[in-house]
Amino acid sequence: MIPPVTSPFAFLWDEPAIEPFTTLLRRRWNFHPEFDTDGLLERITAAFTWQADGFVDALRIKSETDAAAIRMARAGGKVWERDGDALTILHQLVELPVPSDPRAPRLVIGSAPRLWTP
Repeated sequence: MIPPVTSPFAFLWDEPAIEPFTTLLRRRWNFHPEFDTDGLLERITAAFTWQADGFVDALRIKSETDAAAIRMARAGGKVWERDGDALTILHQLVELPVPSDPRAPRLVIGSAPRLWTP
C-alpha cells in the first residue's frame, strides 16, 4: 500500500494558520497556486491592490518555513517587506495597517548599489 502524499501546504488548513489565511481570502486577495510538472502544489502567490491608495501587497508561500510578503507603492518602490515562516508572515499581513492609516508604512525603502567584486 502506498501512503498518501501529504502536501507541504496542509498547515494552511490547520490552527493557527487558518485564521489569518481565511482573513486574507475574505479581504478578496487574489490567490494563485503554482504547480510543478507532476501537478503538485509548489508555491502559493497572492496579491491585493489598494485601488484608492496606489499600493499593492503581495505574498509568496513556498512552505511552512519559507514565506515572504511585500507592499509596493504603485508609483515604484518597496515600503514594507518581511520574510520568514508562513504563520508569522500571514499574521503580519493581517495586522499591516491599510495604506491610508497614519501608522502604515509609506517611505520607500532604499537600497545601496551592490558592490562589484571581480
